[in-house]
Amino acid sequence: MGFLTRLQMAMARFMTGRNGMDNISWHAMRGCIALLVINIFLRSPVLELLGNALLVYALFRILSRNIAKRQAENARYIVFFEKASKEVKQFFLRLKGMKTYKYFRCPGCRNRLRMKRGSGERSITCPVCRHQFTQRA
Repeated sequence: MGFLTRLQMAMARFMTGRNGMDNISWHAMRGCIALLVINIFLRSPVLELLGNALLVYALFRILSRNIAKRQAENARYIVFFEKASKEVKQFFLRLKGMKTYKYFRCPGCRNRLRMKRGSGERSITCPVCRHQFTQRA
């Protein structure tokens, strides 16, 4: 058995019962690397401190033995991250279609709706809550 194989098996034994890499630790590591690379050019002690803090936090999550708590945190993070990325995508789509459509919210359920610009004042029924209201484009 070679040295690298023994080292790999020792690491596998060490990581047994630990959380390992999850989404939060991946993003913390990426943020750490980004901050430390930026710090090479800016030489800011604040960026260095933030980068090292992210590294410590990522290592804490990776080596944690409280797997249930880390998985619950990661599940909440995934839901938050997906919602935020959806909002950003929709923002850019609205920005792209701003000349063609007017975007507004339903007063009943706050769902985002759109209508063609230049179509005048119309009576609209929300497809989600069936609330009827008038809107001007």
